Amino acid sequence: EPPAKPKKVRITAFDSIRFFLITYIVCGHFIGFAAPSALAFRAFTQINVVVGAFFALSGYVAAYTTTENGERAASPKLLNTPSHKWILQRVFGYYPLHLLVLLLFSPVFIYPDVLFSGWSTAIGHGLLAVTMTQAWFPMHAEVWNAPTWFLSALTFAMAALPFALPVLAKQSKLQLRRTAGILFLIGLLPKLGYCYDHNAWGLLEGAMAPRAMPNLAIFNTQRFNPFYALIEVLLGAVACRLVMLDGAEGAATPKASTASVVLPLVGLAGVLALRATGVLALSDMLTRALIFIPLFLLFLMAAHRASVLPQVKDPVVKLLSSKLLVTLGGLAFPIFVVHGPLGQLFYKRVIAAKLWGGPLNVVLGPWFFYVYLALVLGSAWLLQRTFLSSKKVGSVAKGAMEKMASVL
Repeated sequence: EPPAKPKKVRITAFDSIRFFLITYIVCGHFIGFAAPSALAFRAFTQINVVVGAFFALSGYVAAYTTTENGERAASPKLLNTPSHKWILQRVFGYYPLHLLVLLLFSPVFIYPDVLFSGWSTAIGHGLLAVTMTQAWFPMHAEVWNAPTWFLSALTFAMAALPFALPVLAKQSKLQLRRTAGILFLIGLLPKLGYCYDHNAWGLLEGAMAPRAMPNLAIFNTQRFNPFYALIEVLLGAVACRLVMLDGAEGAATPKASTASVVLPLVGLAGVLALRATGVLALSDMLTRALIFIPLFLLFLMAAHRASVLPQVKDPVVKLLSSKLLVTLGGLAFPIFVVHGPLGQLFYKRVIAAKLWGGPLNVVLGPWFFYVYLALVLGSAWLLQRTFLSSKKVGSVAKGAMEKMASVL
């Protein structure tokens, strides 16, 4: 008899990883208002590097939940669900909260647009935000709720997965490694082109003012365009499939060791520190493609292998799977959606001047940054409890998704 197929377990460590990633990104977006040292500012503004981990993790989880353990096959649910419905199911997992926050903070978004550019601009920006198409517009990807350009790029990247995952699921480990190499090169070449054409090899772009950029539109295309997001999503899916085929068809199962988990983590922290101190002078885009994403995928693969053992012994994975961190990980998505609008409310000059007499780092002092972080966490908890956990909201969202799927 063939060996029993390994059962899938929920990898709770991945929830905690989301929390640490979003905490870094929130701090990176607004740490400038906390009067940080030059070193701290450079350390926390490497958002363009770190955000790629979210795309890779999204692809990793998508592959884990839709392909089979120990065999070269996609799950029946993926194969039997119409592609457009599968895509809509994913989108409606995050669209309701995105729409709610747009509505709640619409005065904050609309007022500056109308004041400086008129109603036509406000309506245009609103359409981009509501339809989640802003990532295709490199100079307008951050309209309204700026961080949600990520949802825009992720939506279009996810639209390719019902077609890509069944193909990846059929590949052997050797084929998957070749696919990873091809995807790596496809993602790297445009970044090399950007650095070569603009002599941007050693720039720390996240710490630079937009006007100091050699070509902001080209750089933003590298940051925001859904095509580049798709590359990282697919790399995550390939990495997951490599682990899911451990022991299949006579393949060796790599040993899960603490070193295999810790060393990539040390590398990830190290590369951010080396760039912050100026020891490593390498563009955000090249750092992300050449170093950060490969190390992050190695970490995910090691954490995955350690998490599916009969008894989890790895200390890092055990810590990441602790109840507190997993609970905080459950707040990662509402933190992501709400931190930008709250930041505008307190720190955007034209808004804060109307409400508080000026940005609160000026009116109250840099210490307000820590109050801001607490308010973001509290708001995320409130949204999780009252909106995301609501059965009524889930039912309405499911009904809307089913109606849209039936039309398409």
